[in-house]
Amino acid sequence: MSYQNRLFLALVILILTLTGCNGFNKGKISQDLLPGKVSGEVLFEDDFSNYSSGWEVVNNAYELKGYSTGGYMISINQPDSRAISTTNLNFTNSEIAVDVQKITGARDSQFGIVCRFQDKFNFYAFVISADGYAGIVRIEDGVSETLGGNQLIRVENIKQDDGTNAMKAVCRDDQLELIVNSETIVSAADSVFASGDAGIFAETFDTGESAVIFNHFVITKP
Repeated sequence: MSYQNRLFLALVILILTLTGCNGFNKGKISQDLLPGKVSGEVLFEDDFSNYSSGWEVVNNAYELKGYSTGGYMISINQPDSRAISTTNLNFTNSEIAVDVQKITGARDSQFGIVCRFQDKFNFYAFVISADGYAGIVRIEDGVSETLGGNQLIRVENIKQDDGTNAMKAVCRDDQLELIVNSETIVSAADSVFASGDAGIFAETFDTGESAVIFNHFVITKP
């Protein structure tokens, strides 16, 4: 093993020692804790123009997830359902930005960013809806709890229906923040999930189907 490789390995071991289990999830070290990463540095980005960049592609009776000419599409074909796609990486502290647009479906359908994703039953969701609501939700063991308030809040700044919204989720230590169209919507403190994957999601309720396009997905180190 070369000197550079030994040094890199030693730095990784030191990081894991200092952060405990927080920087390591499902066999993957957090991208933001790798040696040399500095605040403001881009850790991951995708404009979905490369159809082989690694995002999940699914097409069945329940959902459609995949690349399209406008970005990456998540389409849900039934009510009361949620579909998620992630980077297959691990992050402890991150700022996750994406442009999102609902192209079809019910006005109360929700969509946005997932942070510190463990599995489909455990993660943070940064949510907006096509009828103008927003919030931060913790999903733990499949049970949803709104953080920073008892329910999603009405936001005039959200571009409703088929408008495109610029979303950003900040996950820094136990501090969570949702920013929409450059306006901070809600902040909350929560320490249930310390690290995990990052990605995007869409969700329907009893009113039916929805299709959402995501583009310009960028993760930076806070």
